[in-house]
Amino acid sequence: MTNKELIDISTVEITALTVPERLASFVKVVKNPYCFRVKDTPVKVIFSDKAGAPAVETALVNIATRRFR
Repeated sequence: MTNKELIDISTVEITALTVPERLASFVKVVKNPYCFRVKDTPVKVIFSDKAGAPAVETALVNIATRRFR
């Protein structure tokens, strides 16, 4: 997938009220929550399997709640 094909999350607006609704909207709009871009910067989300690392669900909720308040 090229950078141009990735969804730019800086242009995405999500107005859902609850965290689960925001997360669902984020996934629906971005299509792949592991690969997107912020303006011209591609972002690939990778999760660690090391002890103490946050779960994938926690990390995605953090992205959705911090970006779309």
